[in-house]
Amino acid sequence: VKVMVLMVVFSLFWSSPTIAHEGHTDPVLEELSDYLMAIQILRIDDPKAMDIFEIWQELKDESREIRKLTDEQDLLINSEAVLKQIGKTRGKRDELLEECRAYFAEKIQKEPAIRFVVGRSVKCVQDLPQLEVQAQHKKVVLIEIKNRRRSAVDLSISSNYSDEILFWNKQLVLAPKSSRYTFVVLAPLEEGNSSNSIRIIDMSANIASATVELNGIPTVDEPYLYLPHTSKTKIEVPLYHRTPVKAEPPFSGSIKFSITDKQSGKPIAARIEVADAEGKSYWSPLRGPSYAVNRNTDWGGRTPFWDYQPGPYFYLKGDAELGVNPVGKNVKVYHGFEYKPVNMQVPGNGKIDIAMERWINMPERGWYCGQTHIHTTDIGVPVSLSKYWPLVSQAEDLHVSAILTLMGEWHNHAIYANEYPMGERKAFSTPEHIVTYGEEFRNNPYGHLVFLGIESLIQPLSTGALGDMGGPDYPPNSYILEEARSKDATTIAAHFGNFLDKEVDQIGIKWPSTGFEMPVDVALGNIQIAEIAGNGGTVSVWYDILNCGFKIPATAGPDWMIKDSPRVYVNLGNRDFTLENWDKELRNGNSFFTTGPMLFFKVNGKSPGSTLNVENAPVEFHLDIEALTPDGKIPVEIVYNGEVVLKTTDRSTEITLDDSGWIAARCEGAHTNPIYINFEGRPAGLAKPAKEFIKVIDHLTDWVNKKALFDNENQKSEVLEVLNQGRMVYEDVIKRSEKLGRR
Repeated sequence: VKVMVLMVVFSLFWSSPTIAHEGHTDPVLEELSDYLMAIQILRIDDPKAMDIFEIWQELKDESREIRKLTDEQDLLINSEAVLKQIGKTRGKRDELLEECRAYFAEKIQKEPAIRFVVGRSVKCVQDLPQLEVQAQHKKVVLIEIKNRRRSAVDLSISSNYSDEILFWNKQLVLAPKSSRYTFVVLAPLEEGNSSNSIRIIDMSANIASATVELNGIPTVDEPYLYLPHTSKTKIEVPLYHRTPVKAEPPFSGSIKFSITDKQSGKPIAARIEVADAEGKSYWSPLRGPSYAVNRNTDWGGRTPFWDYQPGPYFYLKGDAELGVNPVGKNVKVYHGFEYKPVNMQVPGNGKIDIAMERWINMPERGWYCGQTHIHTTDIGVPVSLSKYWPLVSQAEDLHVSAILTLMGEWHNHAIYANEYPMGERKAFSTPEHIVTYGEEFRNNPYGHLVFLGIESLIQPLSTGALGDMGGPDYPPNSYILEEARSKDATTIAAHFGNFLDKEVDQIGIKWPSTGFEMPVDVALGNIQIAEIAGNGGTVSVWYDILNCGFKIPATAGPDWMIKDSPRVYVNLGNRDFTLENWDKELRNGNSFFTTGPMLFFKVNGKSPGSTLNVENAPVEFHLDIEALTPDGKIPVEIVYNGEVVLKTTDRSTEITLDDSGWIAARCEGAHTNPIYINFEGRPAGLAKPAKEFIKVIDHLTDWVNKKALFDNENQKSEVLEVLNQGRMVYEDVIKRSEKLGRR
């Protein structure tokens, strides 16, 4: 019985992935990535942590210098100048690691901490007293794990769910007689007590736990904010200055807003733009539940059916007040794609009472929208999630907001959008608007990947130059995707097909990612979804992937650009709106992406993502089609194997097909996912796009041989083998297609 209990406990807390390539994560890079997440919070009010953070900035510059030599000077990776720079970079990396370890070792002696010791068993030798933290503030508490064994030990560390006592689940490998640090973040959202436990388990199912008790006390000092460094891209976090919270003085003149839903009469959140006759915008000062975006930029999706707001603008919930004179002002009010925008002159008394009216109710039809690639705390919408993101997601009427943690690219933040651990964040979600965390894993030129539904970050977050620590272009994205799939993650290829529809003379590592490994990852079955709509994404490349016979639905991920950007609508039918149900149908492709129009499409009663198996050609299929806007129906194009075969405004029609492939509907501003047609004995696939993808793979193979950075030849051989495996799949597509008379 005791053995059975241990086995059950072990299965609950240990989640080592079953994949073919164990140990591909560099332990030093993984350790540094974890440390930097703590350092960038600690630096706010600790000069020593800021000094260490500056070493990371130096390391970042040294690491990027490697790629300047290979990209800009076209030097080979084994040239003398490049090898010298690699050595310099790794020396700086060693310095950073030593400084981090020494800093944590000193800090843990002076402040409350958690300590675990791994010997014959696993023990917690130092627990925490109850700690007081001001509401809306953060405090890092260190955790030390000592391995006293003479052999390496694999450990899994996890915590209960909490939105105030935050721990990022992880697996660690500790060398013999060594120590490792990690951390928990205390982030009370409001006053009051809460508790959580941190558990550690080894491969023999030895378990220890530590209790963390938090007392959220009244906010006295202003919380730190992420502030714009320039008008375009950068965010700087200033050293924390303790400034007492002060009440705002009364406004001498103001515009008072009251925004409700016309049908229910209940207050709703909205996005607001206020401007005068000369076009000058007003967005501050604000009072009430509101958030101002002082950003005047051309970023964001332009839509043919909605006024594009370049900003500045602000969000509010129900009632709020803008402290400007109402005379001569105009106001625009938006609440997602399903409500009619309002554009009106501000009355002289400054009172704006608006009941927002739906033109369509998609949830009543079983459809729920979301965006699968969002970042906070940087360009686009620089939001401190705990305070503002729920307001933003509700005002934009996003049913699912997938915020992605990723390695930073600028000097102000080592890791972006890492405010919370993975998964749904219940404190910021409502039954209609879910906020969840995922990960963006990146390598240029292999490509950027999105992982949804994971419980822990897949390390090292980024490889190669985007890892910024002199790490290798290893493992290939294929290995990372296998690990994500083993954890039942939803895998998405971000910025799908960027530049693959163009001739590229030289592969480089700068953003946006060219995604040269993407065709391989699709061929090997590791990519489930293509990010077509958003910041990047190429429809023609998606069509070519589908024309090779792969079933890859599309999604919408705006990246940094929330406002007016594309979103994906997922059909749940009669099932409840939950993140699990939404994610499942997203994978199935029962969806369409849009910048406004609502597009409905069925073939023989089957929804997008379905496969219709038929026998002898030709076969007549019945189509149900409708594209709706606030102004009525608009024309729809029917696309079969990438070619427009019909344009219609009819709601019902027929089409005759004589070969396997895919069929979808599109209109101005929207596109459905495919329905797949399978004629018996004639599997889908065309030779021409497969030949083009082989050229892409060969181009990347050449780069790997000449310019990719590896720690050893085995890493290089493994990457080349993965590329060759993908290449062979496309060779099979070509042979099969040509045998069937397709070119």
